[in-house]
Amino acid sequence: MCALFIRRLWDYKSAFQGRRNTTVLVIFAMSALFSGVLLWAIKFIENPTARTLLRVFVGLCLAAIVAYLVLASGFPTSLLV
Repeated sequence: MCALFIRRLWDYKSAFQGRRNTTVLVIFAMSALFSGVLLWAIKFIENPTARTLLRVFVGLCLAAIVAYLVLASGFPTSLLV
């Protein structure tokens, strides 16, 4: 309730938007931490095919995070190419 009295979160729609932004930041932090743990765990996998596939998966996940951050901050799509 006190979030409604913060100046930038004046109405209930802005307060909901602030909560949604916090959720997105938490998801980004968790995914970065998870991909870091996966990158560390890759060295313990013996099978080279599984190791390569896991590296590709982690790389695609990190690329998706970067692409979302670039597009969400307002940069043009051509910047991703």
